[in-house]
Amino acid sequence: MQQIIFLLSTRLLLCVALFIPVGVQAQSAVCWESADCGLNHQPVQFSTYKIDSTLLPLSISKTSYAKHYSQNFPALITAIQDRLLLSDSSGNMSFIEGDTFTDAGFPSILKKNVTLRDIKYKEKLDSLFACFHYQDDADNSHHTAVARLQISKNSPGSQMKWTVLYDTNHKEIQADNCVLDVTGHKVYFIIGSLKEGPSDRPYAQDKDNSLGKSFSLDIQTGKTKLLATGHRMSLGILGRTNGQVWFTENGERGGDKLSFLESGQNHGWPLKVAGTRYFRFSKSTHASSSKNHKEESSPFSEAVYSWLPSIAPSALIELTDFHPQWDGDLLMGSLKAQSLYRIRLVDNRIHSIEQIHIGQRVRGIQQMGKTLFLTTDEGTVVTVEVDERRLNSMTALPDIPGGSLLGLCVNCHSFTQPDVTSAFGPSLAGIFGRGIALHNFAYFSDSLKKKAGVWDEAALTSYLLDPQSFAPGTTMKIGAKLNPDEVKKIVDILKKLK
Repeated sequence: MQQIIFLLSTRLLLCVALFIPVGVQAQSAVCWESADCGLNHQPVQFSTYKIDSTLLPLSISKTSYAKHYSQNFPALITAIQDRLLLSDSSGNMSFIEGDTFTDAGFPSILKKNVTLRDIKYKEKLDSLFACFHYQDDADNSHHTAVARLQISKNSPGSQMKWTVLYDTNHKEIQADNCVLDVTGHKVYFIIGSLKEGPSDRPYAQDKDNSLGKSFSLDIQTGKTKLLATGHRMSLGILGRTNGQVWFTENGERGGDKLSFLESGQNHGWPLKVAGTRYFRFSKSTHASSSKNHKEESSPFSEAVYSWLPSIAPSALIELTDFHPQWDGDLLMGSLKAQSLYRIRLVDNRIHSIEQIHIGQRVRGIQQMGKTLFLTTDEGTVVTVEVDERRLNSMTALPDIPGGSLLGLCVNCHSFTQPDVTSAFGPSLAGIFGRGIALHNFAYFSDSLKKKAGVWDEAALTSYLLDPQSFAPGTTMKIGAKLNPDEVKKIVDILKKLK
């Protein structure tokens, strides 16, 4: 009991602290930006369920890896040939197959107080790349570094060595994040900074300071080039097959970004933001004060897309040979929205964005063949695959006898995992035996909320025959068009809809 009181008190103090006005220097990460804030890290039991995206029916499974790590929950994920590799923030790396963990046998990075932030394996170079922070014991200075581990099948892990390709000294300032990807013979990486620094010389705007900057590193020559300034904190970077480098960036209460890198860009942080600040309203949003909202000339680069309010974008990949309906699209994770976002680009502009709710804070994404692997801050590996059986059934209605009878329901309801992004109606999956208005759907009428009992045969029949009599004021209208025989058939189908 004392432990519970202590934990609750600690979280209360944290939440209170977020509302205390602070100076520029004191600003720090909030819950959705941290991998361990606000989570209880309780093991997630294995589960599997279905989700219908717009183009593809999906099969989702979740299994916990929390028991394998007591601290420093792993969220870093990559694939070495046909093996899935997970790492925690301390650099403890394991191959995982199902629920079996095997130590990777790779050597540790020979620095003290290492905090690993990103890992990527590149098959053409047969190398594992890492972006990490460490603290130098000699002067307590804070560093961000990029290192490479060349992997040899003929040599034991003890004979392999990490080679540091880049090292920058932040002195007394600690960086908040770094991400990397490798395209050809170049490593692209971003060093993030939530800290703004002095008002007359913000860290992310100071070219003599590596915080809030993006870089390219030529592996063959060892030379590093500054690409862009004005980054806040990026949790995803991607070298696309067309040679472009795209990235995600976390704003504050709004202004999360998706964009691509070009040499000489200035992305604005902290002088220009596209959303609301944590502790004050911003006057630097996009040309909102100008007449007719016309664009004004600006030294800052515009994002390809910005999210208002914040969704906390994270990892970013490009889909290849996953399924023809999705191939070539970007897939982005999110922490705050607990979702995947499928993003279709046309000529460097957003064609469409689809949200696919996962229900956990998606931190990492890795494609291996026809399977997507996600890591979450809750200590879970989530697999996403196309449900080929349902796809081949040629119907988006429930693929069970009589499922076509629910055609009247499809405009407002889903039939698979509850779709929390819908504002029209709750999922009908598992409705039989569920408590009336006991669902994560946010828009039940007051009359339904006041109803006691469960959706049994009598309640469903009464509701479908005359919704207004059953729950005056309900927004359900379709029932008035059904006869008793149709209602009986529909209720029989809902009994089977799991």
